[in-house]
Amino acid sequence: MQPLSQWSSLSDQVKLANELFGSTIGEQKVANWLAEQRNLVDDVEFAQQFAAQLRLPGIAVLDYAHRHVRTRHGQLLGGIRFYSRNTARPFVDVLAHNFHDIDDLTECVVREWAGFNARYLRLRTAPGLFADRPDVILDRTIHVAPYRDMAPADGRVRLHPFGDPDDAISLVNARYAELAATDPTLANNLSVAAPEDLRRWHFSDQLRAIRAHNTTIGALAVVPSAIGWISGEEIHEEVISEPHAGQGYAASAQTAWARCMAVDVDQLLIGTIDRHNHASRTTAQRTGRPRVLEDIFITWRA
Repeated sequence: MQPLSQWSSLSDQVKLANELFGSTIGEQKVANWLAEQRNLVDDVEFAQQFAAQLRLPGIAVLDYAHRHVRTRHGQLLGGIRFYSRNTARPFVDVLAHNFHDIDDLTECVVREWAGFNARYLRLRTAPGLFADRPDVILDRTIHVAPYRDMAPADGRVRLHPFGDPDDAISLVNARYAELAATDPTLANNLSVAAPEDLRRWHFSDQLRAIRAHNTTIGALAVVPSAIGWISGEEIHEEVISEPHAGQGYAASAQTAWARCMAVDVDQLLIGTIDRHNHASRTTAQRTGRPRVLEDIFITWRA
């Protein structure tokens, strides 16, 4: 495998990793993540996870595995993905590349994954790196901050364990049902937390009821996780009930967690936010979790 310096698309991520974790640990984190992705090239067990669920005609099992593609214009490491596991929404995740021309990269992707009829490739970049291209669509933003650097708690909410995890399940399901009715575009891109996950987080002390004025107004689940090479604690679920939405309670809950629940103030609070979720992006900024990276789609005509 080539050294990180020869994968030009990773330069901004290496810079960020060094800022977050220090130059030695940061670069090693990116290198370890890249090695893990490289190990999935032609990996049957990994590919079978897709093949067993999707069963697309004319597609062999190994077609779902990662590929390391070499051309005269550059190299790329990537794999086929399906937005929300929907076979009608295929795209190619380009995890790393060293193409100088994005159009050459696009042509390579179209040719290599032609059997899937994908219409997008996805890249992880510094914010705004390709903002001037008309063929670019934002997928999601990535927000990160150490707990110690987040905004102070404003005292508007308290975080308490749910007495019964079924109360959290009902609250979360109700909020997503309301979202599906009022903002179907956003709802189509989000996945509601499964009941078994909410129960597990409850018993692992990773789920809290958000309470204000002696009333439970929402739920917050923060779980050890990673977004690529960025390890930390991730917001896996956060909902504010409809009557209380839009009043800043989500930001209050996140800062309350940072100041009252976090065990290690140097730990990172991480999260991804869908492009349509403008309210959550505003919340992240208010709490002191800046946009550090973004996933973008590059489109092409059929």
